[in-house]
Amino acid sequence: MTGATPHPRHRGARLAAGAAVTALLLAGCAEDVPQPAPEPAATAPLPVLDEDRIERILADVEETVDEADAALDPDLLTDRVTGPALAMRQAEYRLSAASDGERTPTPLTTNSQVEVVAATDEWPRSLYVVSHVPDDANLPLLLVLTQDDARSQYKLWFWTTLLPGAQTPSTARPDAGSPQLAPDAEGLVATPQETVARYAELLADPDSEVSALFAEDPFRTGYAEIISALRKTVEVAGEVRASYEVREGSVSAMQTAEGGALVVGVIDARLTLRRTVEGSTLEAGGDLGILMEQDPRIDNEAGAHYLVPVAFSVPPEGSEEPVAVLGATQVLANVGESERPPEDEEEDGGEG
Repeated sequence: MTGATPHPRHRGARLAAGAAVTALLLAGCAEDVPQPAPEPAATAPLPVLDEDRIERILADVEETVDEADAALDPDLLTDRVTGPALAMRQAEYRLSAASDGERTPTPLTTNSQVEVVAATDEWPRSLYVVSHVPDDANLPLLLVLTQDDARSQYKLWFWTTLLPGAQTPSTARPDAGSPQLAPDAEGLVATPQETVARYAELLADPDSEVSALFAEDPFRTGYAEIISALRKTVEVAGEVRASYEVREGSVSAMQTAEGGALVVGVIDARLTLRRTVEGSTLEAGGDLGILMEQDPRIDNEAGAHYLVPVAFSVPPEGSEEPVAVLGATQVLANVGESERPPEDEEEDGGEG
């Protein structure tokens, strides 16, 4: 992101008889005539944080995450981590414990390259951060921190890994601040909420007509290949179904210098592995099998819930540019086996 220009901050006279007298009266009280007070100039909201406070907040958040990571203790996160970020870290701790440390939490750092500060008079308030590349990682992160109200601390609310070659849009300098946008904000090629919802639709159906809204991105391509390979793997014994929806309350947006938006949101992805061939064996592998612990065999069906945090650069309305996917990752949140028998043909959610 680069800095952009900061935004700001006759009375009629009645003629009467005796002109000479009138003139003398006016001359005698000229200094006492009250003048109309000008209307106060409208001022734009100021940025909610300065550099010193940003530095302290980011340092406190990183210290908290490092301490919790060392102990794999989610209770240590709650002072400085909340929302989707907390759910994702809790899930990574569960997987790390179940794998005896073979799976480790995603490396996180708040060491920032770029900061985007909200300019607003309302709450919640946001701070977007593009990090440097964390230790033991290959790509930087996009972090979103939020403050719920005036008495609350800023907490890490969202994070995702930026995609290779992602070009983040220009925003206002931190000392000028950027307007926060509501999930239903107009003036864009799609509202922030619509953007995340349509990408969820695209994960469900890579050939969907909404694909024209988005530029190609490696996450979507790789994800489609993984789901296709999983279907082929289980087809001799069963089937895979998938559904995708925007996680409630997970969409946030900040205006960019060109009138577009930097948008983030979380997609709940649910996969169902179902045994359909009587007498066959269906087992969950990889991280699914690890979380199923003692018995990865699926007698009926098992469901896997993933959190998919995604970041977008959304052009302003009227632009011919597509929405760019800046970052995306997926975190396995939970796995569970249902008791429904394989002969029950009732559908749960849409086909992926």
